[in-house]
Amino acid sequence: MKNISVRLQQFVTESLHPKAIVGQRFTFNEFEKWKQFITKETNALYLSSSKIQFTNRKRKEAYIIDILNELISISNTVNGYLFKQSRIWKNMPEASEIRQGYVFTCLAFENLIDKLVIKYPEIAENTRLSDYTIRSVRIDLKLLLTATQKHLVGHFIEQDILAVLFEGISDLINLQPLDQAHVSYLRKLMSSITARRFESAKVLMDYLIINDFNVPSFFLFCVNNWSDQLSDLDGLLEQREMILETKSHLFDLTLTKGLKFPFAKQRFYNELNNYLSEKYSLVKERLKIRTQFVAAENARPRAKRVLINLSVAQLGLFIRLQVEKGILAKEHIGELFAFFAKHFYTPNTDIISADSLQKKSSDVEHATAVKLKGHLIAMLNWLNTHYNLSNFN
Repeated sequence: MKNISVRLQQFVTESLHPKAIVGQRFTFNEFEKWKQFITKETNALYLSSSKIQFTNRKRKEAYIIDILNELISISNTVNGYLFKQSRIWKNMPEASEIRQGYVFTCLAFENLIDKLVIKYPEIAENTRLSDYTIRSVRIDLKLLLTATQKHLVGHFIEQDILAVLFEGISDLINLQPLDQAHVSYLRKLMSSITARRFESAKVLMDYLIINDFNVPSFFLFCVNNWSDQLSDLDGLLEQREMILETKSHLFDLTLTKGLKFPFAKQRFYNELNNYLSEKYSLVKERLKIRTQFVAAENARPRAKRVLINLSVAQLGLFIRLQVEKGILAKEHIGELFAFFAKHFYTPNTDIISADSLQKKSSDVEHATAVKLKGHLIAMLNWLNTHYNLSNFN
């Protein structure tokens, strides 16, 4: 510890050590001298750190970070005397005064740390919290989280995104070690959320993107949300359009000033945009291949695609019915749906997405099932009429 005086280091590591204290008799004056010495040393350290001038910014940052880390280290030492090693001194007659002395010492160090954090906020954000402070800070953050939960629960927002948000904040609160930057980010984020109203999950999702809520679970939430939207679209052209619209909306969000997630290598927007760019390239390549295939097939006689007068959802369910009843084999199910997507088209979807077709074969809406049942009943009626099957079981 090159920035903390040898006197202070020796006093903490030798004179204040529980093994050095145990067995000794302390007077009121000795406890007062203890406090006076700590006050004098911490004041002197603050004055010396304030007077030093640096022409080089990097040297200044390194100096302030060194002082903060040394103060945190020496505060942790005293905190260890106060809690982990309390069994050594807790049965002494002066136990109450010893506890007060340790608490006073920790508070003196924390007061100095707070002064430096306030004076050099951008530099200090890179330092961790001391063991003495971290308990109270975590309690404070958990109270803020509870207030945030109560505030959002009344907004009738879907539970999925709320669970992701609350779990992500909780994980950040319990980080080991917890640093100044994350504490500042969490306080600002939760305070800003409780000061707003959110009409929907989408509005909350946008707000978290604006404020760089860069936790893995939220990234997966965004990706899964967009993947579901893509799967709901029947055609590759529509999927390409949706990705472009999402990228445009994402860019618009970056124009709104928000918080910055601590220590992230890149903004959360960039990670999401990279995902959408990769997805766009994939859909674009699929569309290119399918377009080339359609052009080649149309150039061959008797090889054109077939128009089927069903929606994509109805076609998917119709295929599933044939699979379930053994008319079509269950093996290589993905290739089966790819075949139908490649060789058929609907009145509203010229190029069908195989993924969407397969998904809609299992995620069936009631209206789709009713409509297909009507087609099947019409088929049975046709058979009854033309082949005299009315009384056939």
